[in-house]
Amino acid sequence: MRMEKTKVSAGILEKKYAALIAFGIIAAIIPLITPSIYIIHVLILAHIFVIYAASWDILTGYTGQLNLGHAMFFGLSAYVVAITNTMLNLPLLLSTIAGVFSAFLLSLLVGVPCLRLRGPYLAITTFSFSWILFLLASSAMIWLSGGEEGVRGVKTFVVGSVPNYYLSLVLMILSVYLLYRIASSETGLILKAIKEDEDAAMACGIDTTRYKLLAFILSGIFAGIAGAFYAQYMRIVTVDVVTLELSASAITFSLIGGIGTIVGPAIGAYMLTILFEGFSWLADYRILIYNLIIVAFVLFLPGGLISLKEKVNKKRKMVIGNDRK
Repeated sequence: MRMEKTKVSAGILEKKYAALIAFGIIAAIIPLITPSIYIIHVLILAHIFVIYAASWDILTGYTGQLNLGHAMFFGLSAYVVAITNTMLNLPLLLSTIAGVFSAFLLSLLVGVPCLRLRGPYLAITTFSFSWILFLLASSAMIWLSGGEEGVRGVKTFVVGSVPNYYLSLVLMILSVYLLYRIASSETGLILKAIKEDEDAAMACGIDTTRYKLLAFILSGIFAGIAGAFYAQYMRIVTVDVVTLELSASAITFSLIGGIGTIVGPAIGAYMLTILFEGFSWLADYRILIYNLIIVAFVLFLPGGLISLKEKVNKKRKMVIGNDRK
């Protein structure tokens, strides 16, 4: 039995790695076969939002701590990179480190008081923190944030769409891989136990406070990485990076892909970013189409795209079982 289980698990791992390698190969040759700079731009944004969506999932998807203000980590990091690079003339690498570190500090600032909160109270608190940051950037601190004009002239690590594409691709694969490894480890199991029943987890001797704070920190850091890369790639940071719409998009990506899987939100972010930009020629109608797709998934595929495989396997087993009868 043990040997059979080992073979099965090894086979699953081989399939996962094969899928990852196949994706890597396809993604690597895309710039070589498409002459469109716009397509490359859309894919770079997709890579950024994949990291962003996966970072939300490690907190909400695994611990059940509903974060309605995830854009605050992304936005703060982006602003810190832009401000320190353009106004303080820091080297871009130092600005990037400062941006990610600021997201880490914010995750502590938000995470510590939120540790005792659950359900709607936690959701409202994270929403409030994000709203405060939006108000600071859009009105109270225009002298620093630039308001609607934003902070312009951010330097970039590499020049050109194709080099940025490959850089974002590597960053995305590494980030998702690290988050997936954490989620698949003992830490991930503990986080899921907290989500299922926090009181029972505490009764088993698990320090739920420490693990929830860890989830907050991981979520903030990886969202900060996405925000920092966004700032250096776009070379301009505006209030768009701290809007409630951006916070909502993290939830949307995860719902479409499959919450609590890391890979699911990554798939959702990739698909929806490309889809939304692909319908750009429809102007305002694309928002309607985008929302109709979301409603369709919530109604007919609540487990997200990641659950399709399980449904197909169940149907196959049912068909095989009926044939044997």
